[in-house]
Amino acid sequence: MGASADGLLTVSEERARARVGIKWTKHGVDVIPSFVADMDFDPPQPVLDAIRGHVDRGDLGYGPFSAELAPAYADWQERQHGWRPDERQIRPFTSALHALEVALWNTTERGDGIVVFTPIYYPFLDAIADSGRRRVDCPLDPDGWRLDPARLESAIDATTKVILFCNPHNPTGRVFDAAEIAAVADVAERHNLLVITDEIWGELLHPGAVHRPLAICDERFAGRLVTLGSASKTFNIAGLRTAVAHIDHEPLLSALAAMASHQQGSPSSLGITGTLTAWTDCDDWMRAVQRTITARRDQLTRRLAADAPTIGYRAPEATYLAWLDFTDVAAGAAGGGLGDDPAEYLLEHAGVALSNGPKFGTGGVGVARLNFATSEQILDDTIDRIVHTIDQHD
Repeated sequence: MGASADGLLTVSEERARARVGIKWTKHGVDVIPSFVADMDFDPPQPVLDAIRGHVDRGDLGYGPFSAELAPAYADWQERQHGWRPDERQIRPFTSALHALEVALWNTTERGDGIVVFTPIYYPFLDAIADSGRRRVDCPLDPDGWRLDPARLESAIDATTKVILFCNPHNPTGRVFDAAEIAAVADVAERHNLLVITDEIWGELLHPGAVHRPLAICDERFAGRLVTLGSASKTFNIAGLRTAVAHIDHEPLLSALAAMASHQQGSPSSLGITGTLTAWTDCDDWMRAVQRTITARRDQLTRRLAADAPTIGYRAPEATYLAWLDFTDVAAGAAGGGLGDDPAEYLLEHAGVALSNGPKFGTGGVGVARLNFATSEQILDDTIDRIVHTIDQHD
């Protein structure tokens, strides 16, 4: 694995298939995986060196202290986005989902409503269901995946307690604009709602997109905001299981203070080391990733326009995820499309593993999510298989 002549990151399929993670082992050797949100590129060399140092020293005991994550995260956010979070309000967790679940358990009761802008990252939906809370769908407008303020207002009732935000948005790749964010702030203030915002994709932007943390977007979020952060997506280190939450919400801070510390979990020494290194010594690698995923996005855009124009697709503003609508594919065939769950059809008939659209909630039927953070060749092979299968289906 390395960089190509144009400075873009790349990886061979042989190297990718040698890995033991879920992405390249869940399905058979004849399947190209484009589902789980891992990049195929090696993580930054400084991160690998830092972790290797622990192993070479036999340094697998306790530590370093997770408290070191707070100033590193604050420095990172200030450098990247102009936001300096209060270090006293930052808490470590093992993942963004872990932080989300802890927040829900400590600020809501069974049956309380949690607003989600669907389609949305499906483990968020699972977290709501598993905790006995009530999911309140506020579908995004499919024509541009915009947030509708009137629809949000109408979704709120007396039992609604939380708005769960995801910006940049997974799976659509939207970066919500100032007007949309202001609408969320307005509703949250008037109905006294907590806002939990997942911002772990905030650095994986395409040209022209600007991510602004909710904390500095609108003063009405003050005192009612939990921001989830992690180096996992930007630096391809999700397996290190390390995240933070900036908690600008006194009731949750008080609940955590009264909660047994071991119930809150703790990142591992390797996770802390890798994350600290990523946030302090890997900006050049991040910029290479940004260039690479934009190149792959543009490659996907060209290929779909030329070879599969019936697939509904809007180029994402951020992330390395594409939300593909197959409902108009083979419209003349019996039933049209590839069924309610195109990922199942393509896994069986194309040997391509995409994420199942219906799992993402409202707006997911007939749709699948594709991960394009891979090499030019692997992405071309993936598209070739999809195109061939659509042609055969038609």
